[in-house]
Amino acid sequence: MAKRSGSSQVTIRDVAGLADVGVATVSRLPNGDPAVAAATREWVHAVMAELGDEPLRAARALLRRRTDALLVVLPLWTRCFSVQILCGIEEALLETNDAFILRTLERPADGSRTIASVRRDLVDGVLLASLVVRPLRLARLERERWSAVVADGDPAVPLSLIVVDHVEGARLAVTHVARSGHRRMAAIDRPGDPFADKQRSRRLLGDRQALQELGPERRAEYERVTPFRVEGGITGLHSLMQLPVPPTAIVVGRETHAGSVLRAVRQLGLDVPRDLAGVGYHESEIAELLGLTTVHCPRRAIGRQAAQLLLDSFSGRLAPNEVAVGWVTPNLMVRRSCGAQGTEPGAGSVGE
Repeated sequence: MAKRSGSSQVTIRDVAGLADVGVATVSRLPNGDPAVAAATREWVHAVMAELGDEPLRAARALLRRRTDALLVVLPLWTRCFSVQILCGIEEALLETNDAFILRTLERPADGSRTIASVRRDLVDGVLLASLVVRPLRLARLERERWSAVVADGDPAVPLSLIVVDHVEGARLAVTHVARSGHRRMAAIDRPGDPFADKQRSRRLLGDRQALQELGPERRAEYERVTPFRVEGGITGLHSLMQLPVPPTAIVVGRETHAGSVLRAVRQLGLDVPRDLAGVGYHESEIAELLGLTTVHCPRRAIGRQAAQLLLDSFSGRLAPNEVAVGWVTPNLMVRRSCGAQGTEPGAGSVGE
């Protein structure tokens, strides 16, 4: 039997044509329908074996009203974070027949095209990673009846989501710095929404709450919300160190900003942690090499749990329109950038 030439995408209709049977006959094979004669079954299976297992998967998906595909939308402005979330999503799909279509956001204009660029009938649902779900996007998801899950989402969003407790992560960082003897603590953070520069992140809100609990007064000039670009951290540091009374410690809300801040501190002739202590956010290999105390978020676990929520909605484990919320708590990786030895409560090894 000659294999079908041309496109590598083999359909149930292709199998039916080559086997000279009806499309309905092929679609009945996966569930063992007794209406299909044994000889016909063997013949169609032989055709499928020649073509590969894609037609059988397609037939199963048709019977279950599934495409066995999901859409993943990832931002590229937090690349280290996003790649690890993507690895977690892949881990969740390894034991399934599901695959994913990836769309990325890098510019404001990308927001409107990501979901619109994929036909609704080609995927079963969408997973949004570390994205602000604006009202228009939410309305579109509801109007087109998308099954949707947000990884690292805002708990106020009325969708199934995995929430990272960034307020607790910031509290861990500020508490550790305060216990190291610092009272003039500054914060360099990125916007909560990269397309809305004035929106404060949940990290910065947690930072303020922790300071209120501990007592040190946070001066307004000790907060900097800078762009996502690497140079944003450097600009924020220089403006803080030019203050009449500069801070003695800085909590930095983005991993790439933290590395650039440490470098800029040393270029100013200052010593870390003697002249300025620092804490970063989101663990990375670079943070370990730099000796940077860091708030670690288990990124793979976030992606894996979010993908599992979406799979649960497909399988019926979640009822239609049921909203499920899972929480992930960061921990603190204590290193020399704060001048502290050992660990604090909530500190630990990276792991998951």
